[in-house]
Amino acid sequence: MAIAPARAIIIVSFNIFRVVCRKYGIYLLLGMVMILLQGFSGYYVLRLGVGDSSPPGSKVDPDHYLQKRDGGGNGNFHQTSDRADADTHDKGPPIAEEIESLETIQEHLGVKVPCFLRSKEAVSAIKRATTSHCRSLIANISCQIQSGSFYPSRLQSYCPSNGRVRGKSMGCFVDSREKRILRGHAAQLKRNTPNICADICYQRGYVYAGVQYGKECFCGNEELPMKMKVSDALCAMPCTGDANLFCGDYLHMNIYETGLAKYVPKALNGPSDGDTAVRIAFILTVNGRAVRQFRRLFKALYHKDHYFYIHVDSRQDYLHREVLKLEQQFTNIKVSHFRLSTIWGGASLLTILLHCMKQVLLMKTWEWDFVINLSESDYPIKTNEELVKFLTSNRERNFLKSHGHDTNKFLQKQGLDRTFLECETHMWRIGERKLPFGIRVDGGSDWLCLNRGFVDYVVNSKDQLVTGLKKIYSYTLLPAESFFHTVLRNSKFCQTFTDNNLHVTNWKRKLGCKCQYKHIVDWCGCSPNDFTTGDWPKLEASASRNLFFARKFEAVINQAVINQVDAWLYTPYYSSTQGLESYWENRYHHEDRPAGSNDVSVTLYNAAARLSTKTVTQLLISKNRECHLYASAVLEANSYQVSDEFKGILVQYVGNIKNEASFNLETWFFPHNKYRPPFDKSVYRIISVEVGSDFDVKEQVFRNLGGALGPNSDITVITRWTGAKSDNVGGEEEEEETVQQPLLLLMDPVGAKVAEEITLEAGDQVVSHKFDMHKPLLPGSWSVRVIIDNVVIATHTFVVLPYQFMNGRQITIKEARMLHKGPSGPYKDDETSIHHLNYPGNSSAMEIAVAHSHLYGPELSEWIDDLVNRFYTVQDTCYIPSEHVPECVRNSLEPCPETNWSSLSPDPKSELVGINPNSGKILDPHRVGSSDYR
Repeated sequence: MAIAPARAIIIVSFNIFRVVCRKYGIYLLLGMVMILLQGFSGYYVLRLGVGDSSPPGSKVDPDHYLQKRDGGGNGNFHQTSDRADADTHDKGPPIAEEIESLETIQEHLGVKVPCFLRSKEAVSAIKRATTSHCRSLIANISCQIQSGSFYPSRLQSYCPSNGRVRGKSMGCFVDSREKRILRGHAAQLKRNTPNICADICYQRGYVYAGVQYGKECFCGNEELPMKMKVSDALCAMPCTGDANLFCGDYLHMNIYETGLAKYVPKALNGPSDGDTAVRIAFILTVNGRAVRQFRRLFKALYHKDHYFYIHVDSRQDYLHREVLKLEQQFTNIKVSHFRLSTIWGGASLLTILLHCMKQVLLMKTWEWDFVINLSESDYPIKTNEELVKFLTSNRERNFLKSHGHDTNKFLQKQGLDRTFLECETHMWRIGERKLPFGIRVDGGSDWLCLNRGFVDYVVNSKDQLVTGLKKIYSYTLLPAESFFHTVLRNSKFCQTFTDNNLHVTNWKRKLGCKCQYKHIVDWCGCSPNDFTTGDWPKLEASASRNLFFARKFEAVINQAVINQVDAWLYTPYYSSTQGLESYWENRYHHEDRPAGSNDVSVTLYNAAARLSTKTVTQLLISKNRECHLYASAVLEANSYQVSDEFKGILVQYVGNIKNEASFNLETWFFPHNKYRPPFDKSVYRIISVEVGSDFDVKEQVFRNLGGALGPNSDITVITRWTGAKSDNVGGEEEEEETVQQPLLLLMDPVGAKVAEEITLEAGDQVVSHKFDMHKPLLPGSWSVRVIIDNVVIATHTFVVLPYQFMNGRQITIKEARMLHKGPSGPYKDDETSIHHLNYPGNSSAMEIAVAHSHLYGPELSEWIDDLVNRFYTVQDTCYIPSEHVPECVRNSLEPCPETNWSSLSPDPKSELVGINPNSGKILDPHRVGSSDYR
């Protein structure tokens, strides 16, 4: 009786299953596949690692608990290969394709390669280098590195270990995933032994190394919890690098000393009386054209007891000529005749510093105690007396700023695990490398204060440590940010290390870390921002700390904060001081070597000089003076600012009147603002539109002051937006909705268009967009329009000037026709190029453009003058006093030194007029009530 119901149940169940399979079979099949996949996945995960319930000693891979963590008691953990310093992010050049053979690579790259290159980065660098010398250098160095014969694998540290013994066993300890015994660094090594792990930990600055689970290596400086110590028999898992050695077990760690003495900061000494005051040798590595800012820095630093060794970038002839004048004026200045280019991050920076240090050691009459390196963008924030007292009390110290505690992160961030080669004023990234074991690697800031003993050691020592590190850091990005630190931490001077570079730096990483140096280095780098008056609290807060310098300062960005620091540091200038709020910076000088990058600027300056002579001639004729003036040559140009606002360009030129000797004049001209804001400003967030080239993403300004653009210029459009509220159609106030993608429409003189979208986010925003277009650009009047929802909300008109000069000489007819006709096709190949140059809607404009492209000589100059006259205004002209100035000019114009705008007008801030014998400082009679400067 009981069998029948069971049979009935089975039959009914089978029929139900058959119906379900017939109707839903495909779904059941997919479900079964998913179950099988999940089962396999679970098995795979369990095979590689286990959860918290796994018993001690289980043969599992605990990869899951070696993941990176932030802060807290757990410290920072990293997964690494057995390189232990691999970079996990691509910051370098594009990856080159695989090359099949040595013959193929040589044919492909056009250079003889002595080996089969395995580094794709080296292949990419060779392809991108432009000279055969540089390509060959990259190939040869890469092959030497690949052979393993280039870098030392181990170096000797001479820093006392203070009783620490490399490899000394501290015992077996029970570890915890929640609270690691060693929390400084963690790695998984394919070849792991206690010695290898100790080498890695020593290199990263840790006193303990721990091996666990065969392949795991931990580092730390924590005090060991002796209550967690257990029998060595519980740490019996073979090491992956040597099966005869033990490397802990699951959550059991063998701990060893690395041999590194734990760094314990020593308190600085306070000021004391009676000691002989130290004397300082300032090494100034300067760049750019900001001569007045450099003179002001020199004036603030100067004391007759100090010395100044100055290196000027090899590309800056104007600055070098001006600095040489100081060498003739002051006996404690020496200008280096050995000059290199100082590109950002370049290996040449270390070469320069070592050369300068060697030279100041060789100066037998220079009795100095410390070397301090500064640039033109540094400025003191404490007096010379305060600095001397501090260093006098701590004359045995060496002052360097370290990166902190996470050396592994520093190695990756700085690219120290990569080889970089400087060539063609570019830092080429050419492959990975391993840093030598046996030393503690350190680094941080490249601004330093070193005592004479250590400087002599680092310059002249021939021991293995110094010579080996010089070889390594000759092929390193940002070498000065690590070389001196690493030498000091491993030398007999290691106990003199003081974690302070005496600087306060204005870091704004959101702005300063935008990879703005990718054109000169195969890496993403950061740079500090300039101080402005809004950053004053940072400077004021340094008063109670052992900080004596600040950076960066640029008078062309914000001179007001320099005036504020100067008044705080010493005493302010009288408010009536002429030129107090003015700033002049050189842009061009006729004695400089010709540079193609200046062609359009020189064209603009010459047009300004011609327009100036026309204006002056009209003035003279109106006064019944028969003086017909013309310009024959431009001498120099300077930007002019008042209260940190750009006021224009000042051009000095040679003037001539028939049958008279030539004389010099200076004219002031400035660009018109051609921006047209929206008709209804309350509806749109846009503030302004600017067009130029050489946009500084860090400071959010154009560096090409004056705005000169030519056929080969790169056009960048800057739109500034506010996050303010606006009124909607119904009159109710509400938050402005985010406009995702406004359209930028660029139009050339004949109506050819290029349209590209930009991304706009909520809130205040500055958007820079660089138009990548085929060259040459068609000269003439251009415009940019900002469009939202098919409505033009703002326009800006600007000029692209034709060239009058090419590499410092007059342009030829052939060059003019080639460069002034515009591109042979559309500006862009993709669909964003709406129309191209044969746009049929403006045939008359095309005819004019073709005619302009054939202009040469005086007709070309007239065309240029007409364009400049439409976009610039000549404000004033003065004469530079000399015996050759005609009476008609002398009676109609002011002498330049008596104006308040000329680059020859007084500028007491940067005047160097003599030394006060009592204070040892440079005289400055324009300051309020300070006898030190009288």
